[in-house]
Amino acid sequence: MIRFVNKIVFVVVFILLYSVASAQSYLRYKVIDGDTIAICDLSAVTVGGRDYSKPPKFKSKRQSYKYRKMTRYVKKVYPYAQLASQKLIECEAEIQRNPESRKKAMKKVEKALRKKYGKAMRGLTVTQGKILLLLIDRQTGFTTFELVRELRGNFNASMYQGLAILFGHSLKLNYEPRGKHWMIEDIVRKIELGIL
Repeated sequence: MIRFVNKIVFVVVFILLYSVASAQSYLRYKVIDGDTIAICDLSAVTVGGRDYSKPPKFKSKRQSYKYRKMTRYVKKVYPYAQLASQKLIECEAEIQRNPESRKKAMKKVEKALRKKYGKAMRGLTVTQGKILLLLIDRQTGFTTFELVRELRGNFNASMYQGLAILFGHSLKLNYEPRGKHWMIEDIVRKIELGIL
């Protein structure tokens, strides 16, 4: 009986020592001037803003419905806006390395995007397209018109703008997170914080 208890004690002590040793292996630290400072990752904190874990309050059911609909749309197009921002950064890095290959780099990126996401983009509604344009402005800091003008030239940008105006839209639409696009900003913040 004593031998059995000793084995159990040995196993428990071994498990405890192993767990302590493995826990310490995940601890990150930095030594500065002889002092050891632990490094730990903290979740994002909003200072001075509203609490994004709570849904906004609306005066009418219509506004609440609009917010829920906007949430569905933003969740659908936000990954495309992130992708556009990432591809723009890659393309600009390619252009910085070799300025003569500007057209070649643009065509390469455009062809890859059309091949991979062409069908999905054609499946977006007009409202989702508008939201995508606003989110691209949010991610890059440039309106869609400015991006097209920079990457494709003035003539193409003007042609696309004229086509957009013909259908009652604009590529020069600026993203206003504290103004009329507050719902989109609220939803994007929730997505970034992992709430949605």
